Amino acid sequence: MDGATLSSPGVGGCGGVFQNCRAFMNGCFVVPLGQMFMFEVVLIVASMAINYVWKYGWRQIWLESDSSYVVQLPFSRSGQVSHICREGNQVMDALSKHALGLEIDAKWFSTMSFFSMLVDSDYMGRESFRFS
Repeated sequence: MDGATLSSPGVGGCGGVFQNCRAFMNGCFVVPLGQMFMFEVVLIVASMAINYVWKYGWRQIWLESDSSYVVQLPFSRSGQVSHICREGNQVMDALSKHALGLEIDAKWFSTMSFFSMLVDSDYMGRESFRFS
């Protein structure tokens, strides 16, 4: 899961991907948000991800986020939370940025064309690098 804002505060959006233990995608979501601070966006996306997990009956929860706010959530009773570097979070980053241009929420249960190459790279374990 990941969130994005155009500034802080600014127009926000968030997205998440649900994968099984073999990295197959079970579904994903994007949600455009109004004006908010970045820390609000990442807390909202964590809450949404947990709600979707329970709604669809997936009981094994492991949240990955590049946000220190989310990683420090007290979540040990029903799941696991871990930090993932931005380079390993490219699919979710693409989804959250996609949400910035939407007017309504969207959910998919298959890979959409605008991020399919990132999903394939993630599934195959390809490394990604960030150059500043």
